[in-house]
Amino acid sequence: MTSPRERAQLQSQLRQGQEALVRDLLPVLDALDRAEAHWRQVLAAQHPAPPPAPPGLWGRLWRRLKGQPPLKAPPGLNPEESANLVESAEEGIRLIRASLLDARRGHGLEPFDSLGQPFDPQRMRALGQRPAPSDLPAGRVLEEAVRGYLWHQSLLREAQVLVAGPP
Repeated sequence: MTSPRERAQLQSQLRQGQEALVRDLLPVLDALDRAEAHWRQVLAAQHPAPPPAPPGLWGRLWRRLKGQPPLKAPPGLNPEESANLVESAEEGIRLIRASLLDARRGHGLEPFDSLGQPFDPQRMRALGQRPAPSDLPAGRVLEEAVRGYLWHQSLLREAQVLVAGPP
């Protein structure tokens, strides 16, 4: 039988071990965030927002006049197969990250949003400032370089952000 003091020590050791494990998990989550962002960029490059153009011959002529080269698929894949491959890779990464976060949420790990939020020096580290766009007031977060995480409602890792400065 363990005494209350021994039990408290064991709980403290267990919590420290869990925190170390969660800290070790953060680089994996960061890598998944970067991979998801990469696939979003690849998908956007393959499917740029098309300008309003008529379909068919007139549309191709209009795009050429606007200086937009036609999309090219990788060798051996038609454009539809290529788009499906990119979309499925992005979706797979998103699902892996979501399932990993769901598993960790049960143990108290929560990412927190910082984009567009007011800069909070208690939870964020400013990497720099950029002039604020007209639609965003100064002091708001423009870009998130590293996502911040809470563990059991206390700060595990601060977010590293770019903050909107004076215009």
